[in-house]
Amino acid sequence: MFNSAVLESITDINLLTDMLRAEFSLEDWEAMVHIADKLHYSIKKLYEEDQLRQAKEQPRVDTKRLKRSVAFYFGYSLVMKGIALQKMDDYAAARDCIEKYSELGWISGLDEEGKEDVAHFKMIAAANTYVLNLLEGNMETLPEYVQFIHNAEEEELLPGIITILESALVHNHNVDWALDEFGAELDALDGEYETEVNIRYYIDHLYLMALYNLKKANYSNALNISLKALGMSDKLKDDTGYKKINALFVSFSEHATKEQLNEYNALNNKILERVLKDEKGIKYDGSSFVSAR
Repeated sequence: MFNSAVLESITDINLLTDMLRAEFSLEDWEAMVHIADKLHYSIKKLYEEDQLRQAKEQPRVDTKRLKRSVAFYFGYSLVMKGIALQKMDDYAAARDCIEKYSELGWISGLDEEGKEDVAHFKMIAAANTYVLNLLEGNMETLPEYVQFIHNAEEEELLPGIITILESALVHNHNVDWALDEFGAELDALDGEYETEVNIRYYIDHLYLMALYNLKKANYSNALNISLKALGMSDKLKDDTGYKKINALFVSFSEHATKEQLNEYNALNNKILERVLKDEKGIKYDGSSFVSAR
C-alpha cells in the first residue's frame, strides 16, 4: 500500500522509476501522481545542482548511478503523471504534462542517448494528444490516430488499441473498422511479456475488447475473449487483471455456453490445485478435498 511518509524518504531515482511502473500495474493512479512528482523533483534537483557546479567550474554531479539519461527521467515522470491524471479524468492537467514533455530539448549537455530520449518523448506527446482528443469525444481524429499507430513504433500498438476501445465505450461509438485495421497484428500477439507495463497493456486490451463486445451484445465473442484474458492473467501472474476479468465473466455467465463454462471451471480447478499443492495434509482431486496422507 502506498505510504507518502515513506515516499518522502526515498532519494534513489531508479527506485522511484521502478515504483511508478509497479503502481501502474496496480492501477493506483493517485499514488502514481505522488511518485511522479517526487521523481520529477529529484531529477530536477540533481540537474540544477549539476548546472550550478558547472557555472562555478566545480566538479560535476556524479550521474553514474543513473541507469538512463537525465532527459529520460524528466520525460518519464511527466508521462506517467499524465497517464494517471488521464485515468482520473483530469484531462486539462494531463494536457499540461504532455506540453511539458513534448519538448525536452532545453536540457543541456545531452549525449546521443539523451537526444534519442527527447525524440521519443516528442513522439509519445503526439500519441497522447490524440488519446485525449478521442477520450474527449473528438472521434473525427480517429482516422489520423489509426494512421499514427501504423507509422509509430511497435510499442504504440496496445496503448493505441486501448485508447480506441476506451473512447468507443465512453462515447458509444462503433470502431469495428479501426480494430479490423490491426486484426492481424493483434492476432499475432502471444502474451509473452515480462515487464509490468507491457503485461498491463496486454491484459487491459483484452479486458476492454470483452467490454466492447458485451456492450454490442456479442456475448459469445466477449466471453471467449474473457476466457483468453483469464488464462493469460493467470499465466502472467497479473492479479489486478484477473480480478476484474473474472468479475466480468461471472456477471455475464448466464450467456455462456456449456463449453465456455467448462473451460472456466477447468481453469479455476487448475488454479486451485496449484495453490493447494503446498498445503500439508490436504489434496484436491478436481472435485473434492481428500487427505494427502
